[in-house]
Amino acid sequence: MREDEERPEAPDLDDPAPEPLACNRWIASSALQKAVRRGDVSIARRAVATLWRDDRRMVWRRLLVIAAEDVGVGSVAAFATTARLAADARLRREKGGDPGALDFAAALLARAPKDRSPDYLIAAAMHDPALEAAREICSRASVVRRLELVVDDSWSLTERAVAAWYGSGVESWPERRVGPGDLEGLLRVYADLGAPDELLDAVRIAVRRTREPIVVLLPLVWLALSRESSDFVDQPASAAHVDGVPLCALDLHTRLGRNAIAEFRRRSAEIAEFLDRRFSGFRAERALRYAIFFADGGLIRPRLLWKTGLQLERLGVAADFLSIGVDPGVGAELTELARRNLDELDAIRADLLARGDGAE
Repeated sequence: MREDEERPEAPDLDDPAPEPLACNRWIASSALQKAVRRGDVSIARRAVATLWRDDRRMVWRRLLVIAAEDVGVGSVAAFATTARLAADARLRREKGGDPGALDFAAALLARAPKDRSPDYLIAAAMHDPALEAAREICSRASVVRRLELVVDDSWSLTERAVAAWYGSGVESWPERRVGPGDLEGLLRVYADLGAPDELLDAVRIAVRRTREPIVVLLPLVWLALSRESSDFVDQPASAAHVDGVPLCALDLHTRLGRNAIAEFRRRSAEIAEFLDRRFSGFRAERALRYAIFFADGGLIRPRLLWKTGLQLERLGVAADFLSIGVDPGVGAELTELARRNLDELDAIRADLLARGDGAE
């Protein structure tokens, strides 16, 4: 926890237990992330209640991924609290069992400041062509050498992220390119560099529960942030919804979202003209799905702003577009075009939800 970070206020959950959303678990999972990202406590609580009803085996894993991806170093305290609740049944009982603990954690994360830098950093580490040499070096290096590269000042932050990822041994499913690693050794490296125990303990829990490589980069991002000035910025980020289900939850990761995007492409002459001019075949559909994902995802509140974080955002978005064969400049144009036409897409999403297509 940085000295300038305030611990988030504990949520007041004296209200009645939240009513689950009228949607399936896939849309509820997306709704939970979008609600946390946009600071919508009410919808976050309803979404996590839906997941507890429909997917109890995976709900804590999902919440931990969101805590790492969307909150991260924006609030180490909120991330760490979520990790401790996920790992400790006694703490969950103090919150009224799993439903109460999940309710508490979802509200806490929604209210916490957000920073998505680790998500952008892992995207760059995986897909940025400029980091291919670093990936090649780390793929051939011993685990000990990988950990040495994490502290090598001659390497950039993004290169050291590659070394940390490979050094952890945490694969990005279903790939198998990292090989053996030493998570505890990496955490000791981070500790020697000054990362706080609270964060390292939470990372240890989250990695074991999620097996997501994004988590192992949180301390590296914290160390970079500790050397810079930063500020918290709040902005309106409300989401249109149907019976509490945010329309933005219908994204590329849900069947209904993909259907809505396909219909959007057919209806929008401006979107269709751009795609026909720039792409062909299924690549056009994939490019549009990603562009809408980034157009929707840009609304974050409250948000931690720092110089390197903004640089990582640009790198990460570019890397994600490159991963699907889309030029980042073209992807940025399409994202802006999608952002200007989100109202038209939302009308399609609302129609699909109103027909009950997203319900059980």
